[in-house]
Amino acid sequence: MRSKKLIKGFIGIALALVFLFTLSIYVPAASAAKVKPIKFGSDCGYSGVCFMYCVSSLKGVRLAMEEINAAGGIMGRPITLVTRDSELKVNTGVRELKDLILRDKVDFILGDCSSGVCLAFLPVLSEYKKMMVHFICNTEAITVEKHVPYAIQMVPNTYMEGRGQARMRAKQPYKTYCYIGPDYDFGHREFQAFKEEMAKLRPEVKIIKEFWPKLGEKDFTSYITAILSSGAEAVQSSHYGGDLVAFVKQAKPYGFFEKVSFASLFDVDVLQELGNECPEGLTAYCRAPFFGEKGEKMAKFVTTYRKAFGEYPSDWAVMGYDSMYLYKKIIEKARTTDTAAVMKASEGIVLDSLRGPIKVRAIDHMASVPVYEGVTAKDPNYPFLIYKDLWRIPGEEVWRPEAEIPKLRK
Repeated sequence: MRSKKLIKGFIGIALALVFLFTLSIYVPAASAAKVKPIKFGSDCGYSGVCFMYCVSSLKGVRLAMEEINAAGGIMGRPITLVTRDSELKVNTGVRELKDLILRDKVDFILGDCSSGVCLAFLPVLSEYKKMMVHFICNTEAITVEKHVPYAIQMVPNTYMEGRGQARMRAKQPYKTYCYIGPDYDFGHREFQAFKEEMAKLRPEVKIIKEFWPKLGEKDFTSYITAILSSGAEAVQSSHYGGDLVAFVKQAKPYGFFEKVSFASLFDVDVLQELGNECPEGLTAYCRAPFFGEKGEKMAKFVTTYRKAFGEYPSDWAVMGYDSMYLYKKIIEKARTTDTAAVMKASEGIVLDSLRGPIKVRAIDHMASVPVYEGVTAKDPNYPFLIYKDLWRIPGEEVWRPEAEIPKLRK
């Protein structure tokens, strides 16, 4: 399974490079000679548990860039992209980010997958005064405690996501829970937000056990058996990507999903990776599912994406695509690529995104992106499970109230 996933990842990266090369020469030579391109850099974990997310997001970014260049670029300038692999490691990610800035001379940055790596990026962004749009990593620390005026989040943060999960679970009858999630900033913050919101909505609910495997854990057997012996009625999880795929496949032989009610981050990539092995009836949440938006803009994107890549777009592709168009709108509003002016122009801007109108809040540069909840179910229109009873929670309903933010920054 792991080797198949790696092969899939390498193929995706190879296709990405081919596409990027084609994109870089799409702009007529005469135009390129006269106008300096606006250069973007992507520093993401193309190796390890996050490879499927980084490759998917890159496809969305590239598709947006192709459209933007075909329409004349940004302020009449073509746009190009340089990619780097953070390997999900703080030291590697920071090194590659500095290289993008100092050697490749990028104007703007996109990335990464790991919240831990993204937090390490923040001092670098401040030092070199470079702007980054985050579309995968979602720790709330980026917009609250560790906030710097150079980062925008186009993904629901941990506070929003944890609250959304609690709202969904509060509708269910379960009173005893176990929690399992990756042992780093993202997992702990999602859990904290979930606990706080659940305590308000259902104070009788008890979390009787917590489990914290390392990110990239290969053997979940001991955790699976411990959960089943705990007596919990429900299991809340913040596992994702390759870790979630591995957990589901290892838990099924134990009859795990028939014995407890399980919830986790079942995004489109995970649903496609699991295919028919994904159990029905699981409580699920995700960040930007194409099947969660019925507008003309999303329908057109899905058609274009499938024609380009031969697959359905993941959440990460949607957020990568939206992020490039956010950059376009902000830069054109600022009428310059100066970082300070572009960041200022971002405050209060509204993007007509694939997920509907999204506003960037001035106090924390958090976008009002929605949170999606539902139940895994088969659909004859798709070769993988999607959601039934889908609940789209507007970002404004679950993001942290502005009045609380200054207190948390002290």
